[in-house]
Amino acid sequence: SLMLIGVILGRAVCGFLCPFGLFQELLHKIPSPKRVLLWKKLIYVKYVILLLFVVLLPVVSMNYAGIGEPAFCEYICPAGTLEGGIPLLLARHELRAAAGGLFLWKMGILLAVIGGCILTERFFCKVLCPLGAIYGLLNRFSVYHLSVDRNKCTSCGTCMRNCPMEINPAVHPDSAECIRCGKCTGKCPEKAIGMIWGK
Repeated sequence: SLMLIGVILGRAVCGFLCPFGLFQELLHKIPSPKRVLLWKKLIYVKYVILLLFVVLLPVVSMNYAGIGEPAFCEYICPAGTLEGGIPLLLARHELRAAAGGLFLWKMGILLAVIGGCILTERFFCKVLCPLGAIYGLLNRFSVYHLSVDRNKCTSCGTCMRNCPMEINPAVHPDSAECIRCGKCTGKCPEKAIGMIWGK
């Protein structure tokens, strides 16, 4: 089902359907000094996380029933900590003592991600999300995608300056980093960029 969604929507899932994406956008609205440009090589961290925590560790830890440990959810996922872990621990005091060091580790990751999202737009999407990495790999094949009218585009750079993912949509409309949020389509003075279905 992940593959099907990816082929149809690509990373539009990240742009419109992910609740943690909305949380990141709200965090970025908090007044603070903003780090506009992220070190580009950090975008590859999510692929390392995908390979290590979503593919390799679950396979290595697979039990006799063929079920592997959900390593990303257990050791990293800040969305799970925020939306599941914290409410559960607040509701059940007996779990607080059992949570121990792992919960402190995940709280540290959550706080670091919150800080990153305040300073850099969509920090988690850019750097850490393995699901975004999967959908990103399918972006160039997705049915829903960006279309650029080369006859209208003047290469003014407005789309790039307004892109939360720090890409140039006019040059790389099928970039694995594009979350199909449509901000570039609304900002383009020449109306050269649009979202379309089909190729």
